[in-house]
Amino acid sequence: YVYLLIFTIFIASCSAKNNENLGLIIDEPYINLPLKGQMMSAGYFRLVNHSSNSVVLNTMICKGLDVSLHASSVSRDGVMTMKSVQNILIEGGSALTFKPGSYHAMIVGLDEFVRTDKVQCSLVINDTQSLPVVFELK
Repeated sequence: YVYLLIFTIFIASCSAKNNENLGLIIDEPYINLPLKGQMMSAGYFRLVNHSSNSVVLNTMICKGLDVSLHASSVSRDGVMTMKSVQNILIEGGSALTFKPGSYHAMIVGLDEFVRTDKVQCSLVINDTQSLPVVFELK
């Protein structure tokens, strides 16, 4: 009976972890190394929502850094613009790619991090969930 109890607790904890992550997967997170003398760069990743429920990406937090989510677009006359965005909806069963010329994370304060190859951050989902992500600097 002890083994059955331990097995049941193990299965329950695995299920809780899956629910906690909301069925989200983060693929290929990376931050471009800033240009020499600069403290700012952009971060990219792909956020896949395997659940049937829509989720909202509210913000991204990286300790010691100023981070904001942005969307780039090109106007009819060919001028590229960038604006800050919050509360990005990711429909159930879909994916959103943060890439150059589209959604991205603007990250300020990277001068302290160029001595390392990774930056730990969290995506805030539905105002209540924190989804950890490790960005590779490249």
